[in-house]
Amino acid sequence: MKKLVTLTSVALMIVSLACQSTGKKNKQEESQSVHKTAEQAVTESINMPAYFQAALEGDLDKVKAAIGSGIDINAMDENQHSALMLAAYNGHHHIVSVLLENGAEIDAVDGMNRTALMFASTGPFTQAVDVLIQAGANVNATDNEEQWTPVMMAASEGQLEVVKLLVANGADLSMVDVDGESSLDFAQSKGHQEVVAYIQSQQK
Repeated sequence: MKKLVTLTSVALMIVSLACQSTGKKNKQEESQSVHKTAEQAVTESINMPAYFQAALEGDLDKVKAAIGSGIDINAMDENQHSALMLAAYNGHHHIVSVLLENGAEIDAVDGMNRTALMFASTGPFTQAVDVLIQAGANVNATDNEEQWTPVMMAASEGQLEVVKLLVANGADLSMVDVDGESSLDFAQSKGHQEVVAYIQSQQK
């Protein structure tokens, strides 16, 4: 199914990033002087790939070190994902909070116009979703390929609590994608009966 393939491609791109970043990080660590202090080693080994890796994996200390070193907090990786998007994708709400507190652009978009809230909404990450919403994320943002919204993504993945949180904060269940399918259609097509029942209860 087209929707499933596209959502899966998000995960594959991010896994690829993780593998590439780890290799670059290890090469840098091997070249560092053994006389450097632990703090220096962490701070000086931070480069852009390592920063993205830290956000993706939930390494709060490294993210803070990168911010302290003056890194461009809104820089994009080779797939046009920001650190905020990567942290949101894995539900690292503490990192999401720190990035936002230090100027991360909340509704920055990747090449498909997907936001951090969209990434967070694909998993069971109510805390990350809530942090983004409370900071002003657009709950009805759409991508530029399928016109999916965060609540459509959550419904497709069966994330009932995320769907509830989005709806409670203004997500529009009547919106449809390029195929004319709504959040309800997404949930029904994937067999997420609890999500279906909840959405139907909101439409009465």
